[in-house]
Amino acid sequence: KDLHHADVGSNTVIEQTSAVIDGKMSGYAYELKKSNKLSPAVFIAVHNNGGTNRHAIWGYIHEGDKFEADNRDLAARLIKAVSSVTDLQNMGVLFDSSTGRNDYRCLATGKKAFYSLDENVNTSPYRVLLEIGDNAISKAFLEDPVNQKKMGEAIKHELVAWLSEKGYKF
Repeated sequence: KDLHHADVGSNTVIEQTSAVIDGKMSGYAYELKKSNKLSPAVFIAVHNNGGTNRHAIWGYIHEGDKFEADNRDLAARLIKAVSSVTDLQNMGVLFDSSTGRNDYRCLATGKKAFYSLDENVNTSPYRVLLEIGDNAISKAFLEDPVNQKKMGEAIKHELVAWLSEKGYKF
């Protein structure tokens, strides 16, 4: 009740991300504010696509980010891990500016961006967004707890391996 677009919206649209409407912040802004308070080293957004009609997984990274190469590596490893334990097609890693449906722009680069990957909004050094499945044709797959567990375990395992290689201790 204290947010707008709290459980719907697009990560690429100003109104649904950075806009304040009737004095209320968006659901996306609220989530990023909460995440930034935790100061995570890695931020992984897990979304599902709408309108692609593809039972697939995509990784997105922020174009022009100083950690772009690391984020590309992490995203590639995560989507490979998930696609290897499911029947989701690996669609590779793309820049957040590549979707063509954005009106949200990064303050630093001026390029179209995903709100949650923008370094001016999200303070995590490593930031990736996974688009898993299509909200229509992958609905049953996405709602299946067995598939959710497999994907979560694959993400966790690959993230731990990646962080260990980066020198993080657990």
